Amino acid sequence: MLKYKKIKGNLVHKTAVIDWSKLIIGKGNKIGPYVIIGNDPQHPKSKSKGKIFIGNNNTFNEFCNIHLPTKIKKKTIIGDNNYFMNASTIDHDCIIEDNVILSSNTILGGNVIIMKNSQLGIGVTVHQNQIIGSYVMIGMKSLITKKLKVKPGYMYYGKPAKMIKKNLVGIKRNKITEEILKKEYKRFLDLKRKNEK
Repeated sequence: MLKYKKIKGNLVHKTAVIDWSKLIIGKGNKIGPYVIIGNDPQHPKSKSKGKIFIGNNNTFNEFCNIHLPTKIKKKTIIGDNNYFMNASTIDHDCIIEDNVILSSNTILGGNVIIMKNSQLGIGVTVHQNQIIGSYVMIGMKSLITKKLKVKPGYMYYGKPAKMIKKNLVGIKRNKITEEILKKEYKRFLDLKRKNEK
């Protein structure tokens, strides 16, 4: 039986390694075996500045890594109701919105933004400074390169990844209208402009 402790309204496995002094966390999160939260950023020239912010009701399965931010944003942010499968890596200054799924062995480079309700398949790798649009599905083992525009509401696959088609299943499941998609695309462009500064 896996042994969890209740800490600050969250279930935390006894083997998890967490720097509580650099973490602001909500409630209802489940932090699994050997999860590491608050290790130094994986950046050869920048030291850690700031904290990690985690919302509510997220699941971190075994061997997930969430790194401290740098001076880029001074925050690594994870929203609510996200599900991170084993050995997924969230590097420095990343922002994960809500209802996102990172499948096993997904790797996010530094300063990546994942917009809401997106799903990344097993072994996906995302280049640093990228933005993944909302309601996106990325196929397993895909490589999201630096210049790829990962627009909301589409499916992507390949090495390097290419747009395949509209994510009709995800759009239908979330009851997304064309009007909502247009708003999300505008938000995507705004985030892209800010992230490139």
